[in-house]
Formats: sequence, C-alpha cells, structure tokens
Amino acid sequence: MRPADAFVIVATVLAWTTLIPQIRSIIRTGDIEGVSITWPFIGLVSNAAWTLYLGSQALWAATPSTAGMVVFYVVVIKVLADRHAPLRRAFVRGALWASALASVGAAFGWGAFGLVLGWSYSVQMAPPLVAAYRSARPTGVSIGSWALITIESVLWGVYGWLLDDLPIQVFALTGIVAGSSILMRAWRTRPRSDQEPVPPIASSDVRL
Repeated sequence: MRPADAFVIVATVLAWTTLIPQIRSIIRTGDIEGVSITWPFIGLVSNAAWTLYLGSQALWAATPSTAGMVVFYVVVIKVLADRHAPLRRAFVRGALWASALASVGAAFGWGAFGLVLGWSYSVQMAPPLVAAYRSARPTGVSIGSWALITIESVLWGVYGWLLDDLPIQVFALTGIVAGSSILMRAWRTRPRSDQEPVPPIASSDVRL
C-alpha cells in the first residue's frame, strides 16, 4: 500500500463521520441558527462532481469518500426540510452550481474541470462561513462536525501533496482555513454553563 493510499483511507472514514454531529444536533434540538441552508446543496453538487473527476483520473481509492458525502448531504437537506427551513433558493443555487461545473467540463475538459473543482470548495464553504459569522450566536453550528471537517481537510492536503495533485491541495487548504474559522466562531460564541440556555430559533440563513 502506498503512503497516499493510507491517508486517503483514513480521510474517507473520517469524511463519512463529519456531518453526523451536525445531523444529530439538528434532529435533537431543532436549532439551525447559524447553519447555512445553501451549504448542503452546494456540497452535494461538488462531491458528485469530485466523484466524476477522481474517477476520470483513476484515483479510485478516493472516490468512496466523495460518493458517500453525496448521501450525507442529502440527509442534511432532509433534516433541514423537516425543520421547515426555506430550501427553495438554496435548491436554485445548487442547480446553478451544477450547471456551471457541467459547462466547464463540457467546454474545456477534465483538466479545467479539476482546476475549477480545486477552487470549488471555496464556493461550498462560503455560505456556512458567512452564516456562522453573520449570526450573533450560531448555536445550531456543530463544533464536532467542523472539527472533523478541519482534520479531514488536513489529511486530504497530505494526500494531494503525495500525489502532486494541485486541485486536491487547493481543496484541502480551503477546507482547513474555512473549517477552522467556523470552528473558532462556534466555540467562542457557544453558551456557557453560567449563562441561560439559548432556545431553538430559526436559521439566520434565510437568504444564504
């Protein structure tokens, strides 16, 4: 087994767990304050696109991670729908993102598609980053999920470095910066034991 394969196996197992704390938090509390509604739609599209790209490059060891994340983002969308979150605009944004990626791939080929995907994580991470910082107290944001996402991004960075794959390296760097920023915001604004508990409230991400 190559060193890169070991890192991607660990990253894959970790990736499948990243969204579980966020899903459990929404189901348990119903609180989606500071949680981006657009984020899972963009994530679903981006991970489906990554699955196609990794398959085109014969990076089969990495495809289970992105394919599995498609399923988990569908679950996030389902629990948000159960919470009566406004999903229509987020769905449109996801559809537009899918159209943009498909257009790049059709017009310029896999090389350009992979390059755009490398930067696509910034598109995926922008909505949750803005939502977390726009909310005065993003109580719905799961610290566990974003800690796992940050660690996973580090592992993907090592994997991309070992393979000298620039899109994966850019993807990982974006995940580290955005994930750690959201984690810091959620940690600093979480209710303390000496404060009154914050009741579940609607998401501040109505337009995002």
